[in-house]
Amino acid sequence: MPTPTTHSTCGPDCTCGCPYTGLVDPGRAELIAEVEQRHPGQWLAFVIPPGEDEYAPERGMLVAHSADDNEVWDAVARVTFNQIVHVYYNGPLDCYLAWVEGT
Repeated sequence: MPTPTTHSTCGPDCTCGCPYTGLVDPGRAELIAEVEQRHPGQWLAFVIPPGEDEYAPERGMLVAHSADDNEVWDAVARVTFNQIVHVYYNGPLDCYLAWVEGT
């Protein structure tokens, strides 16, 4: 198994091809509200681009989505360490609370 690459200098100007730099490519960051409509009832993980409010972003790049939160967290673990990543359940509160009680 190959050793994971460490991106200690990732940012808007790095050339490694990580999700952070992918955000500056046209069409990679999109409105979070539109992504939520496409993936109801799933766990979503977004990398938040530079310049967005990290606590209430409107745009992001979807890096993982699944009904299984473990799949999303596994994908997030592969995202560069210094990126702002949002992970949350995009579904009814009662389903989320049932998940909380089951963990």
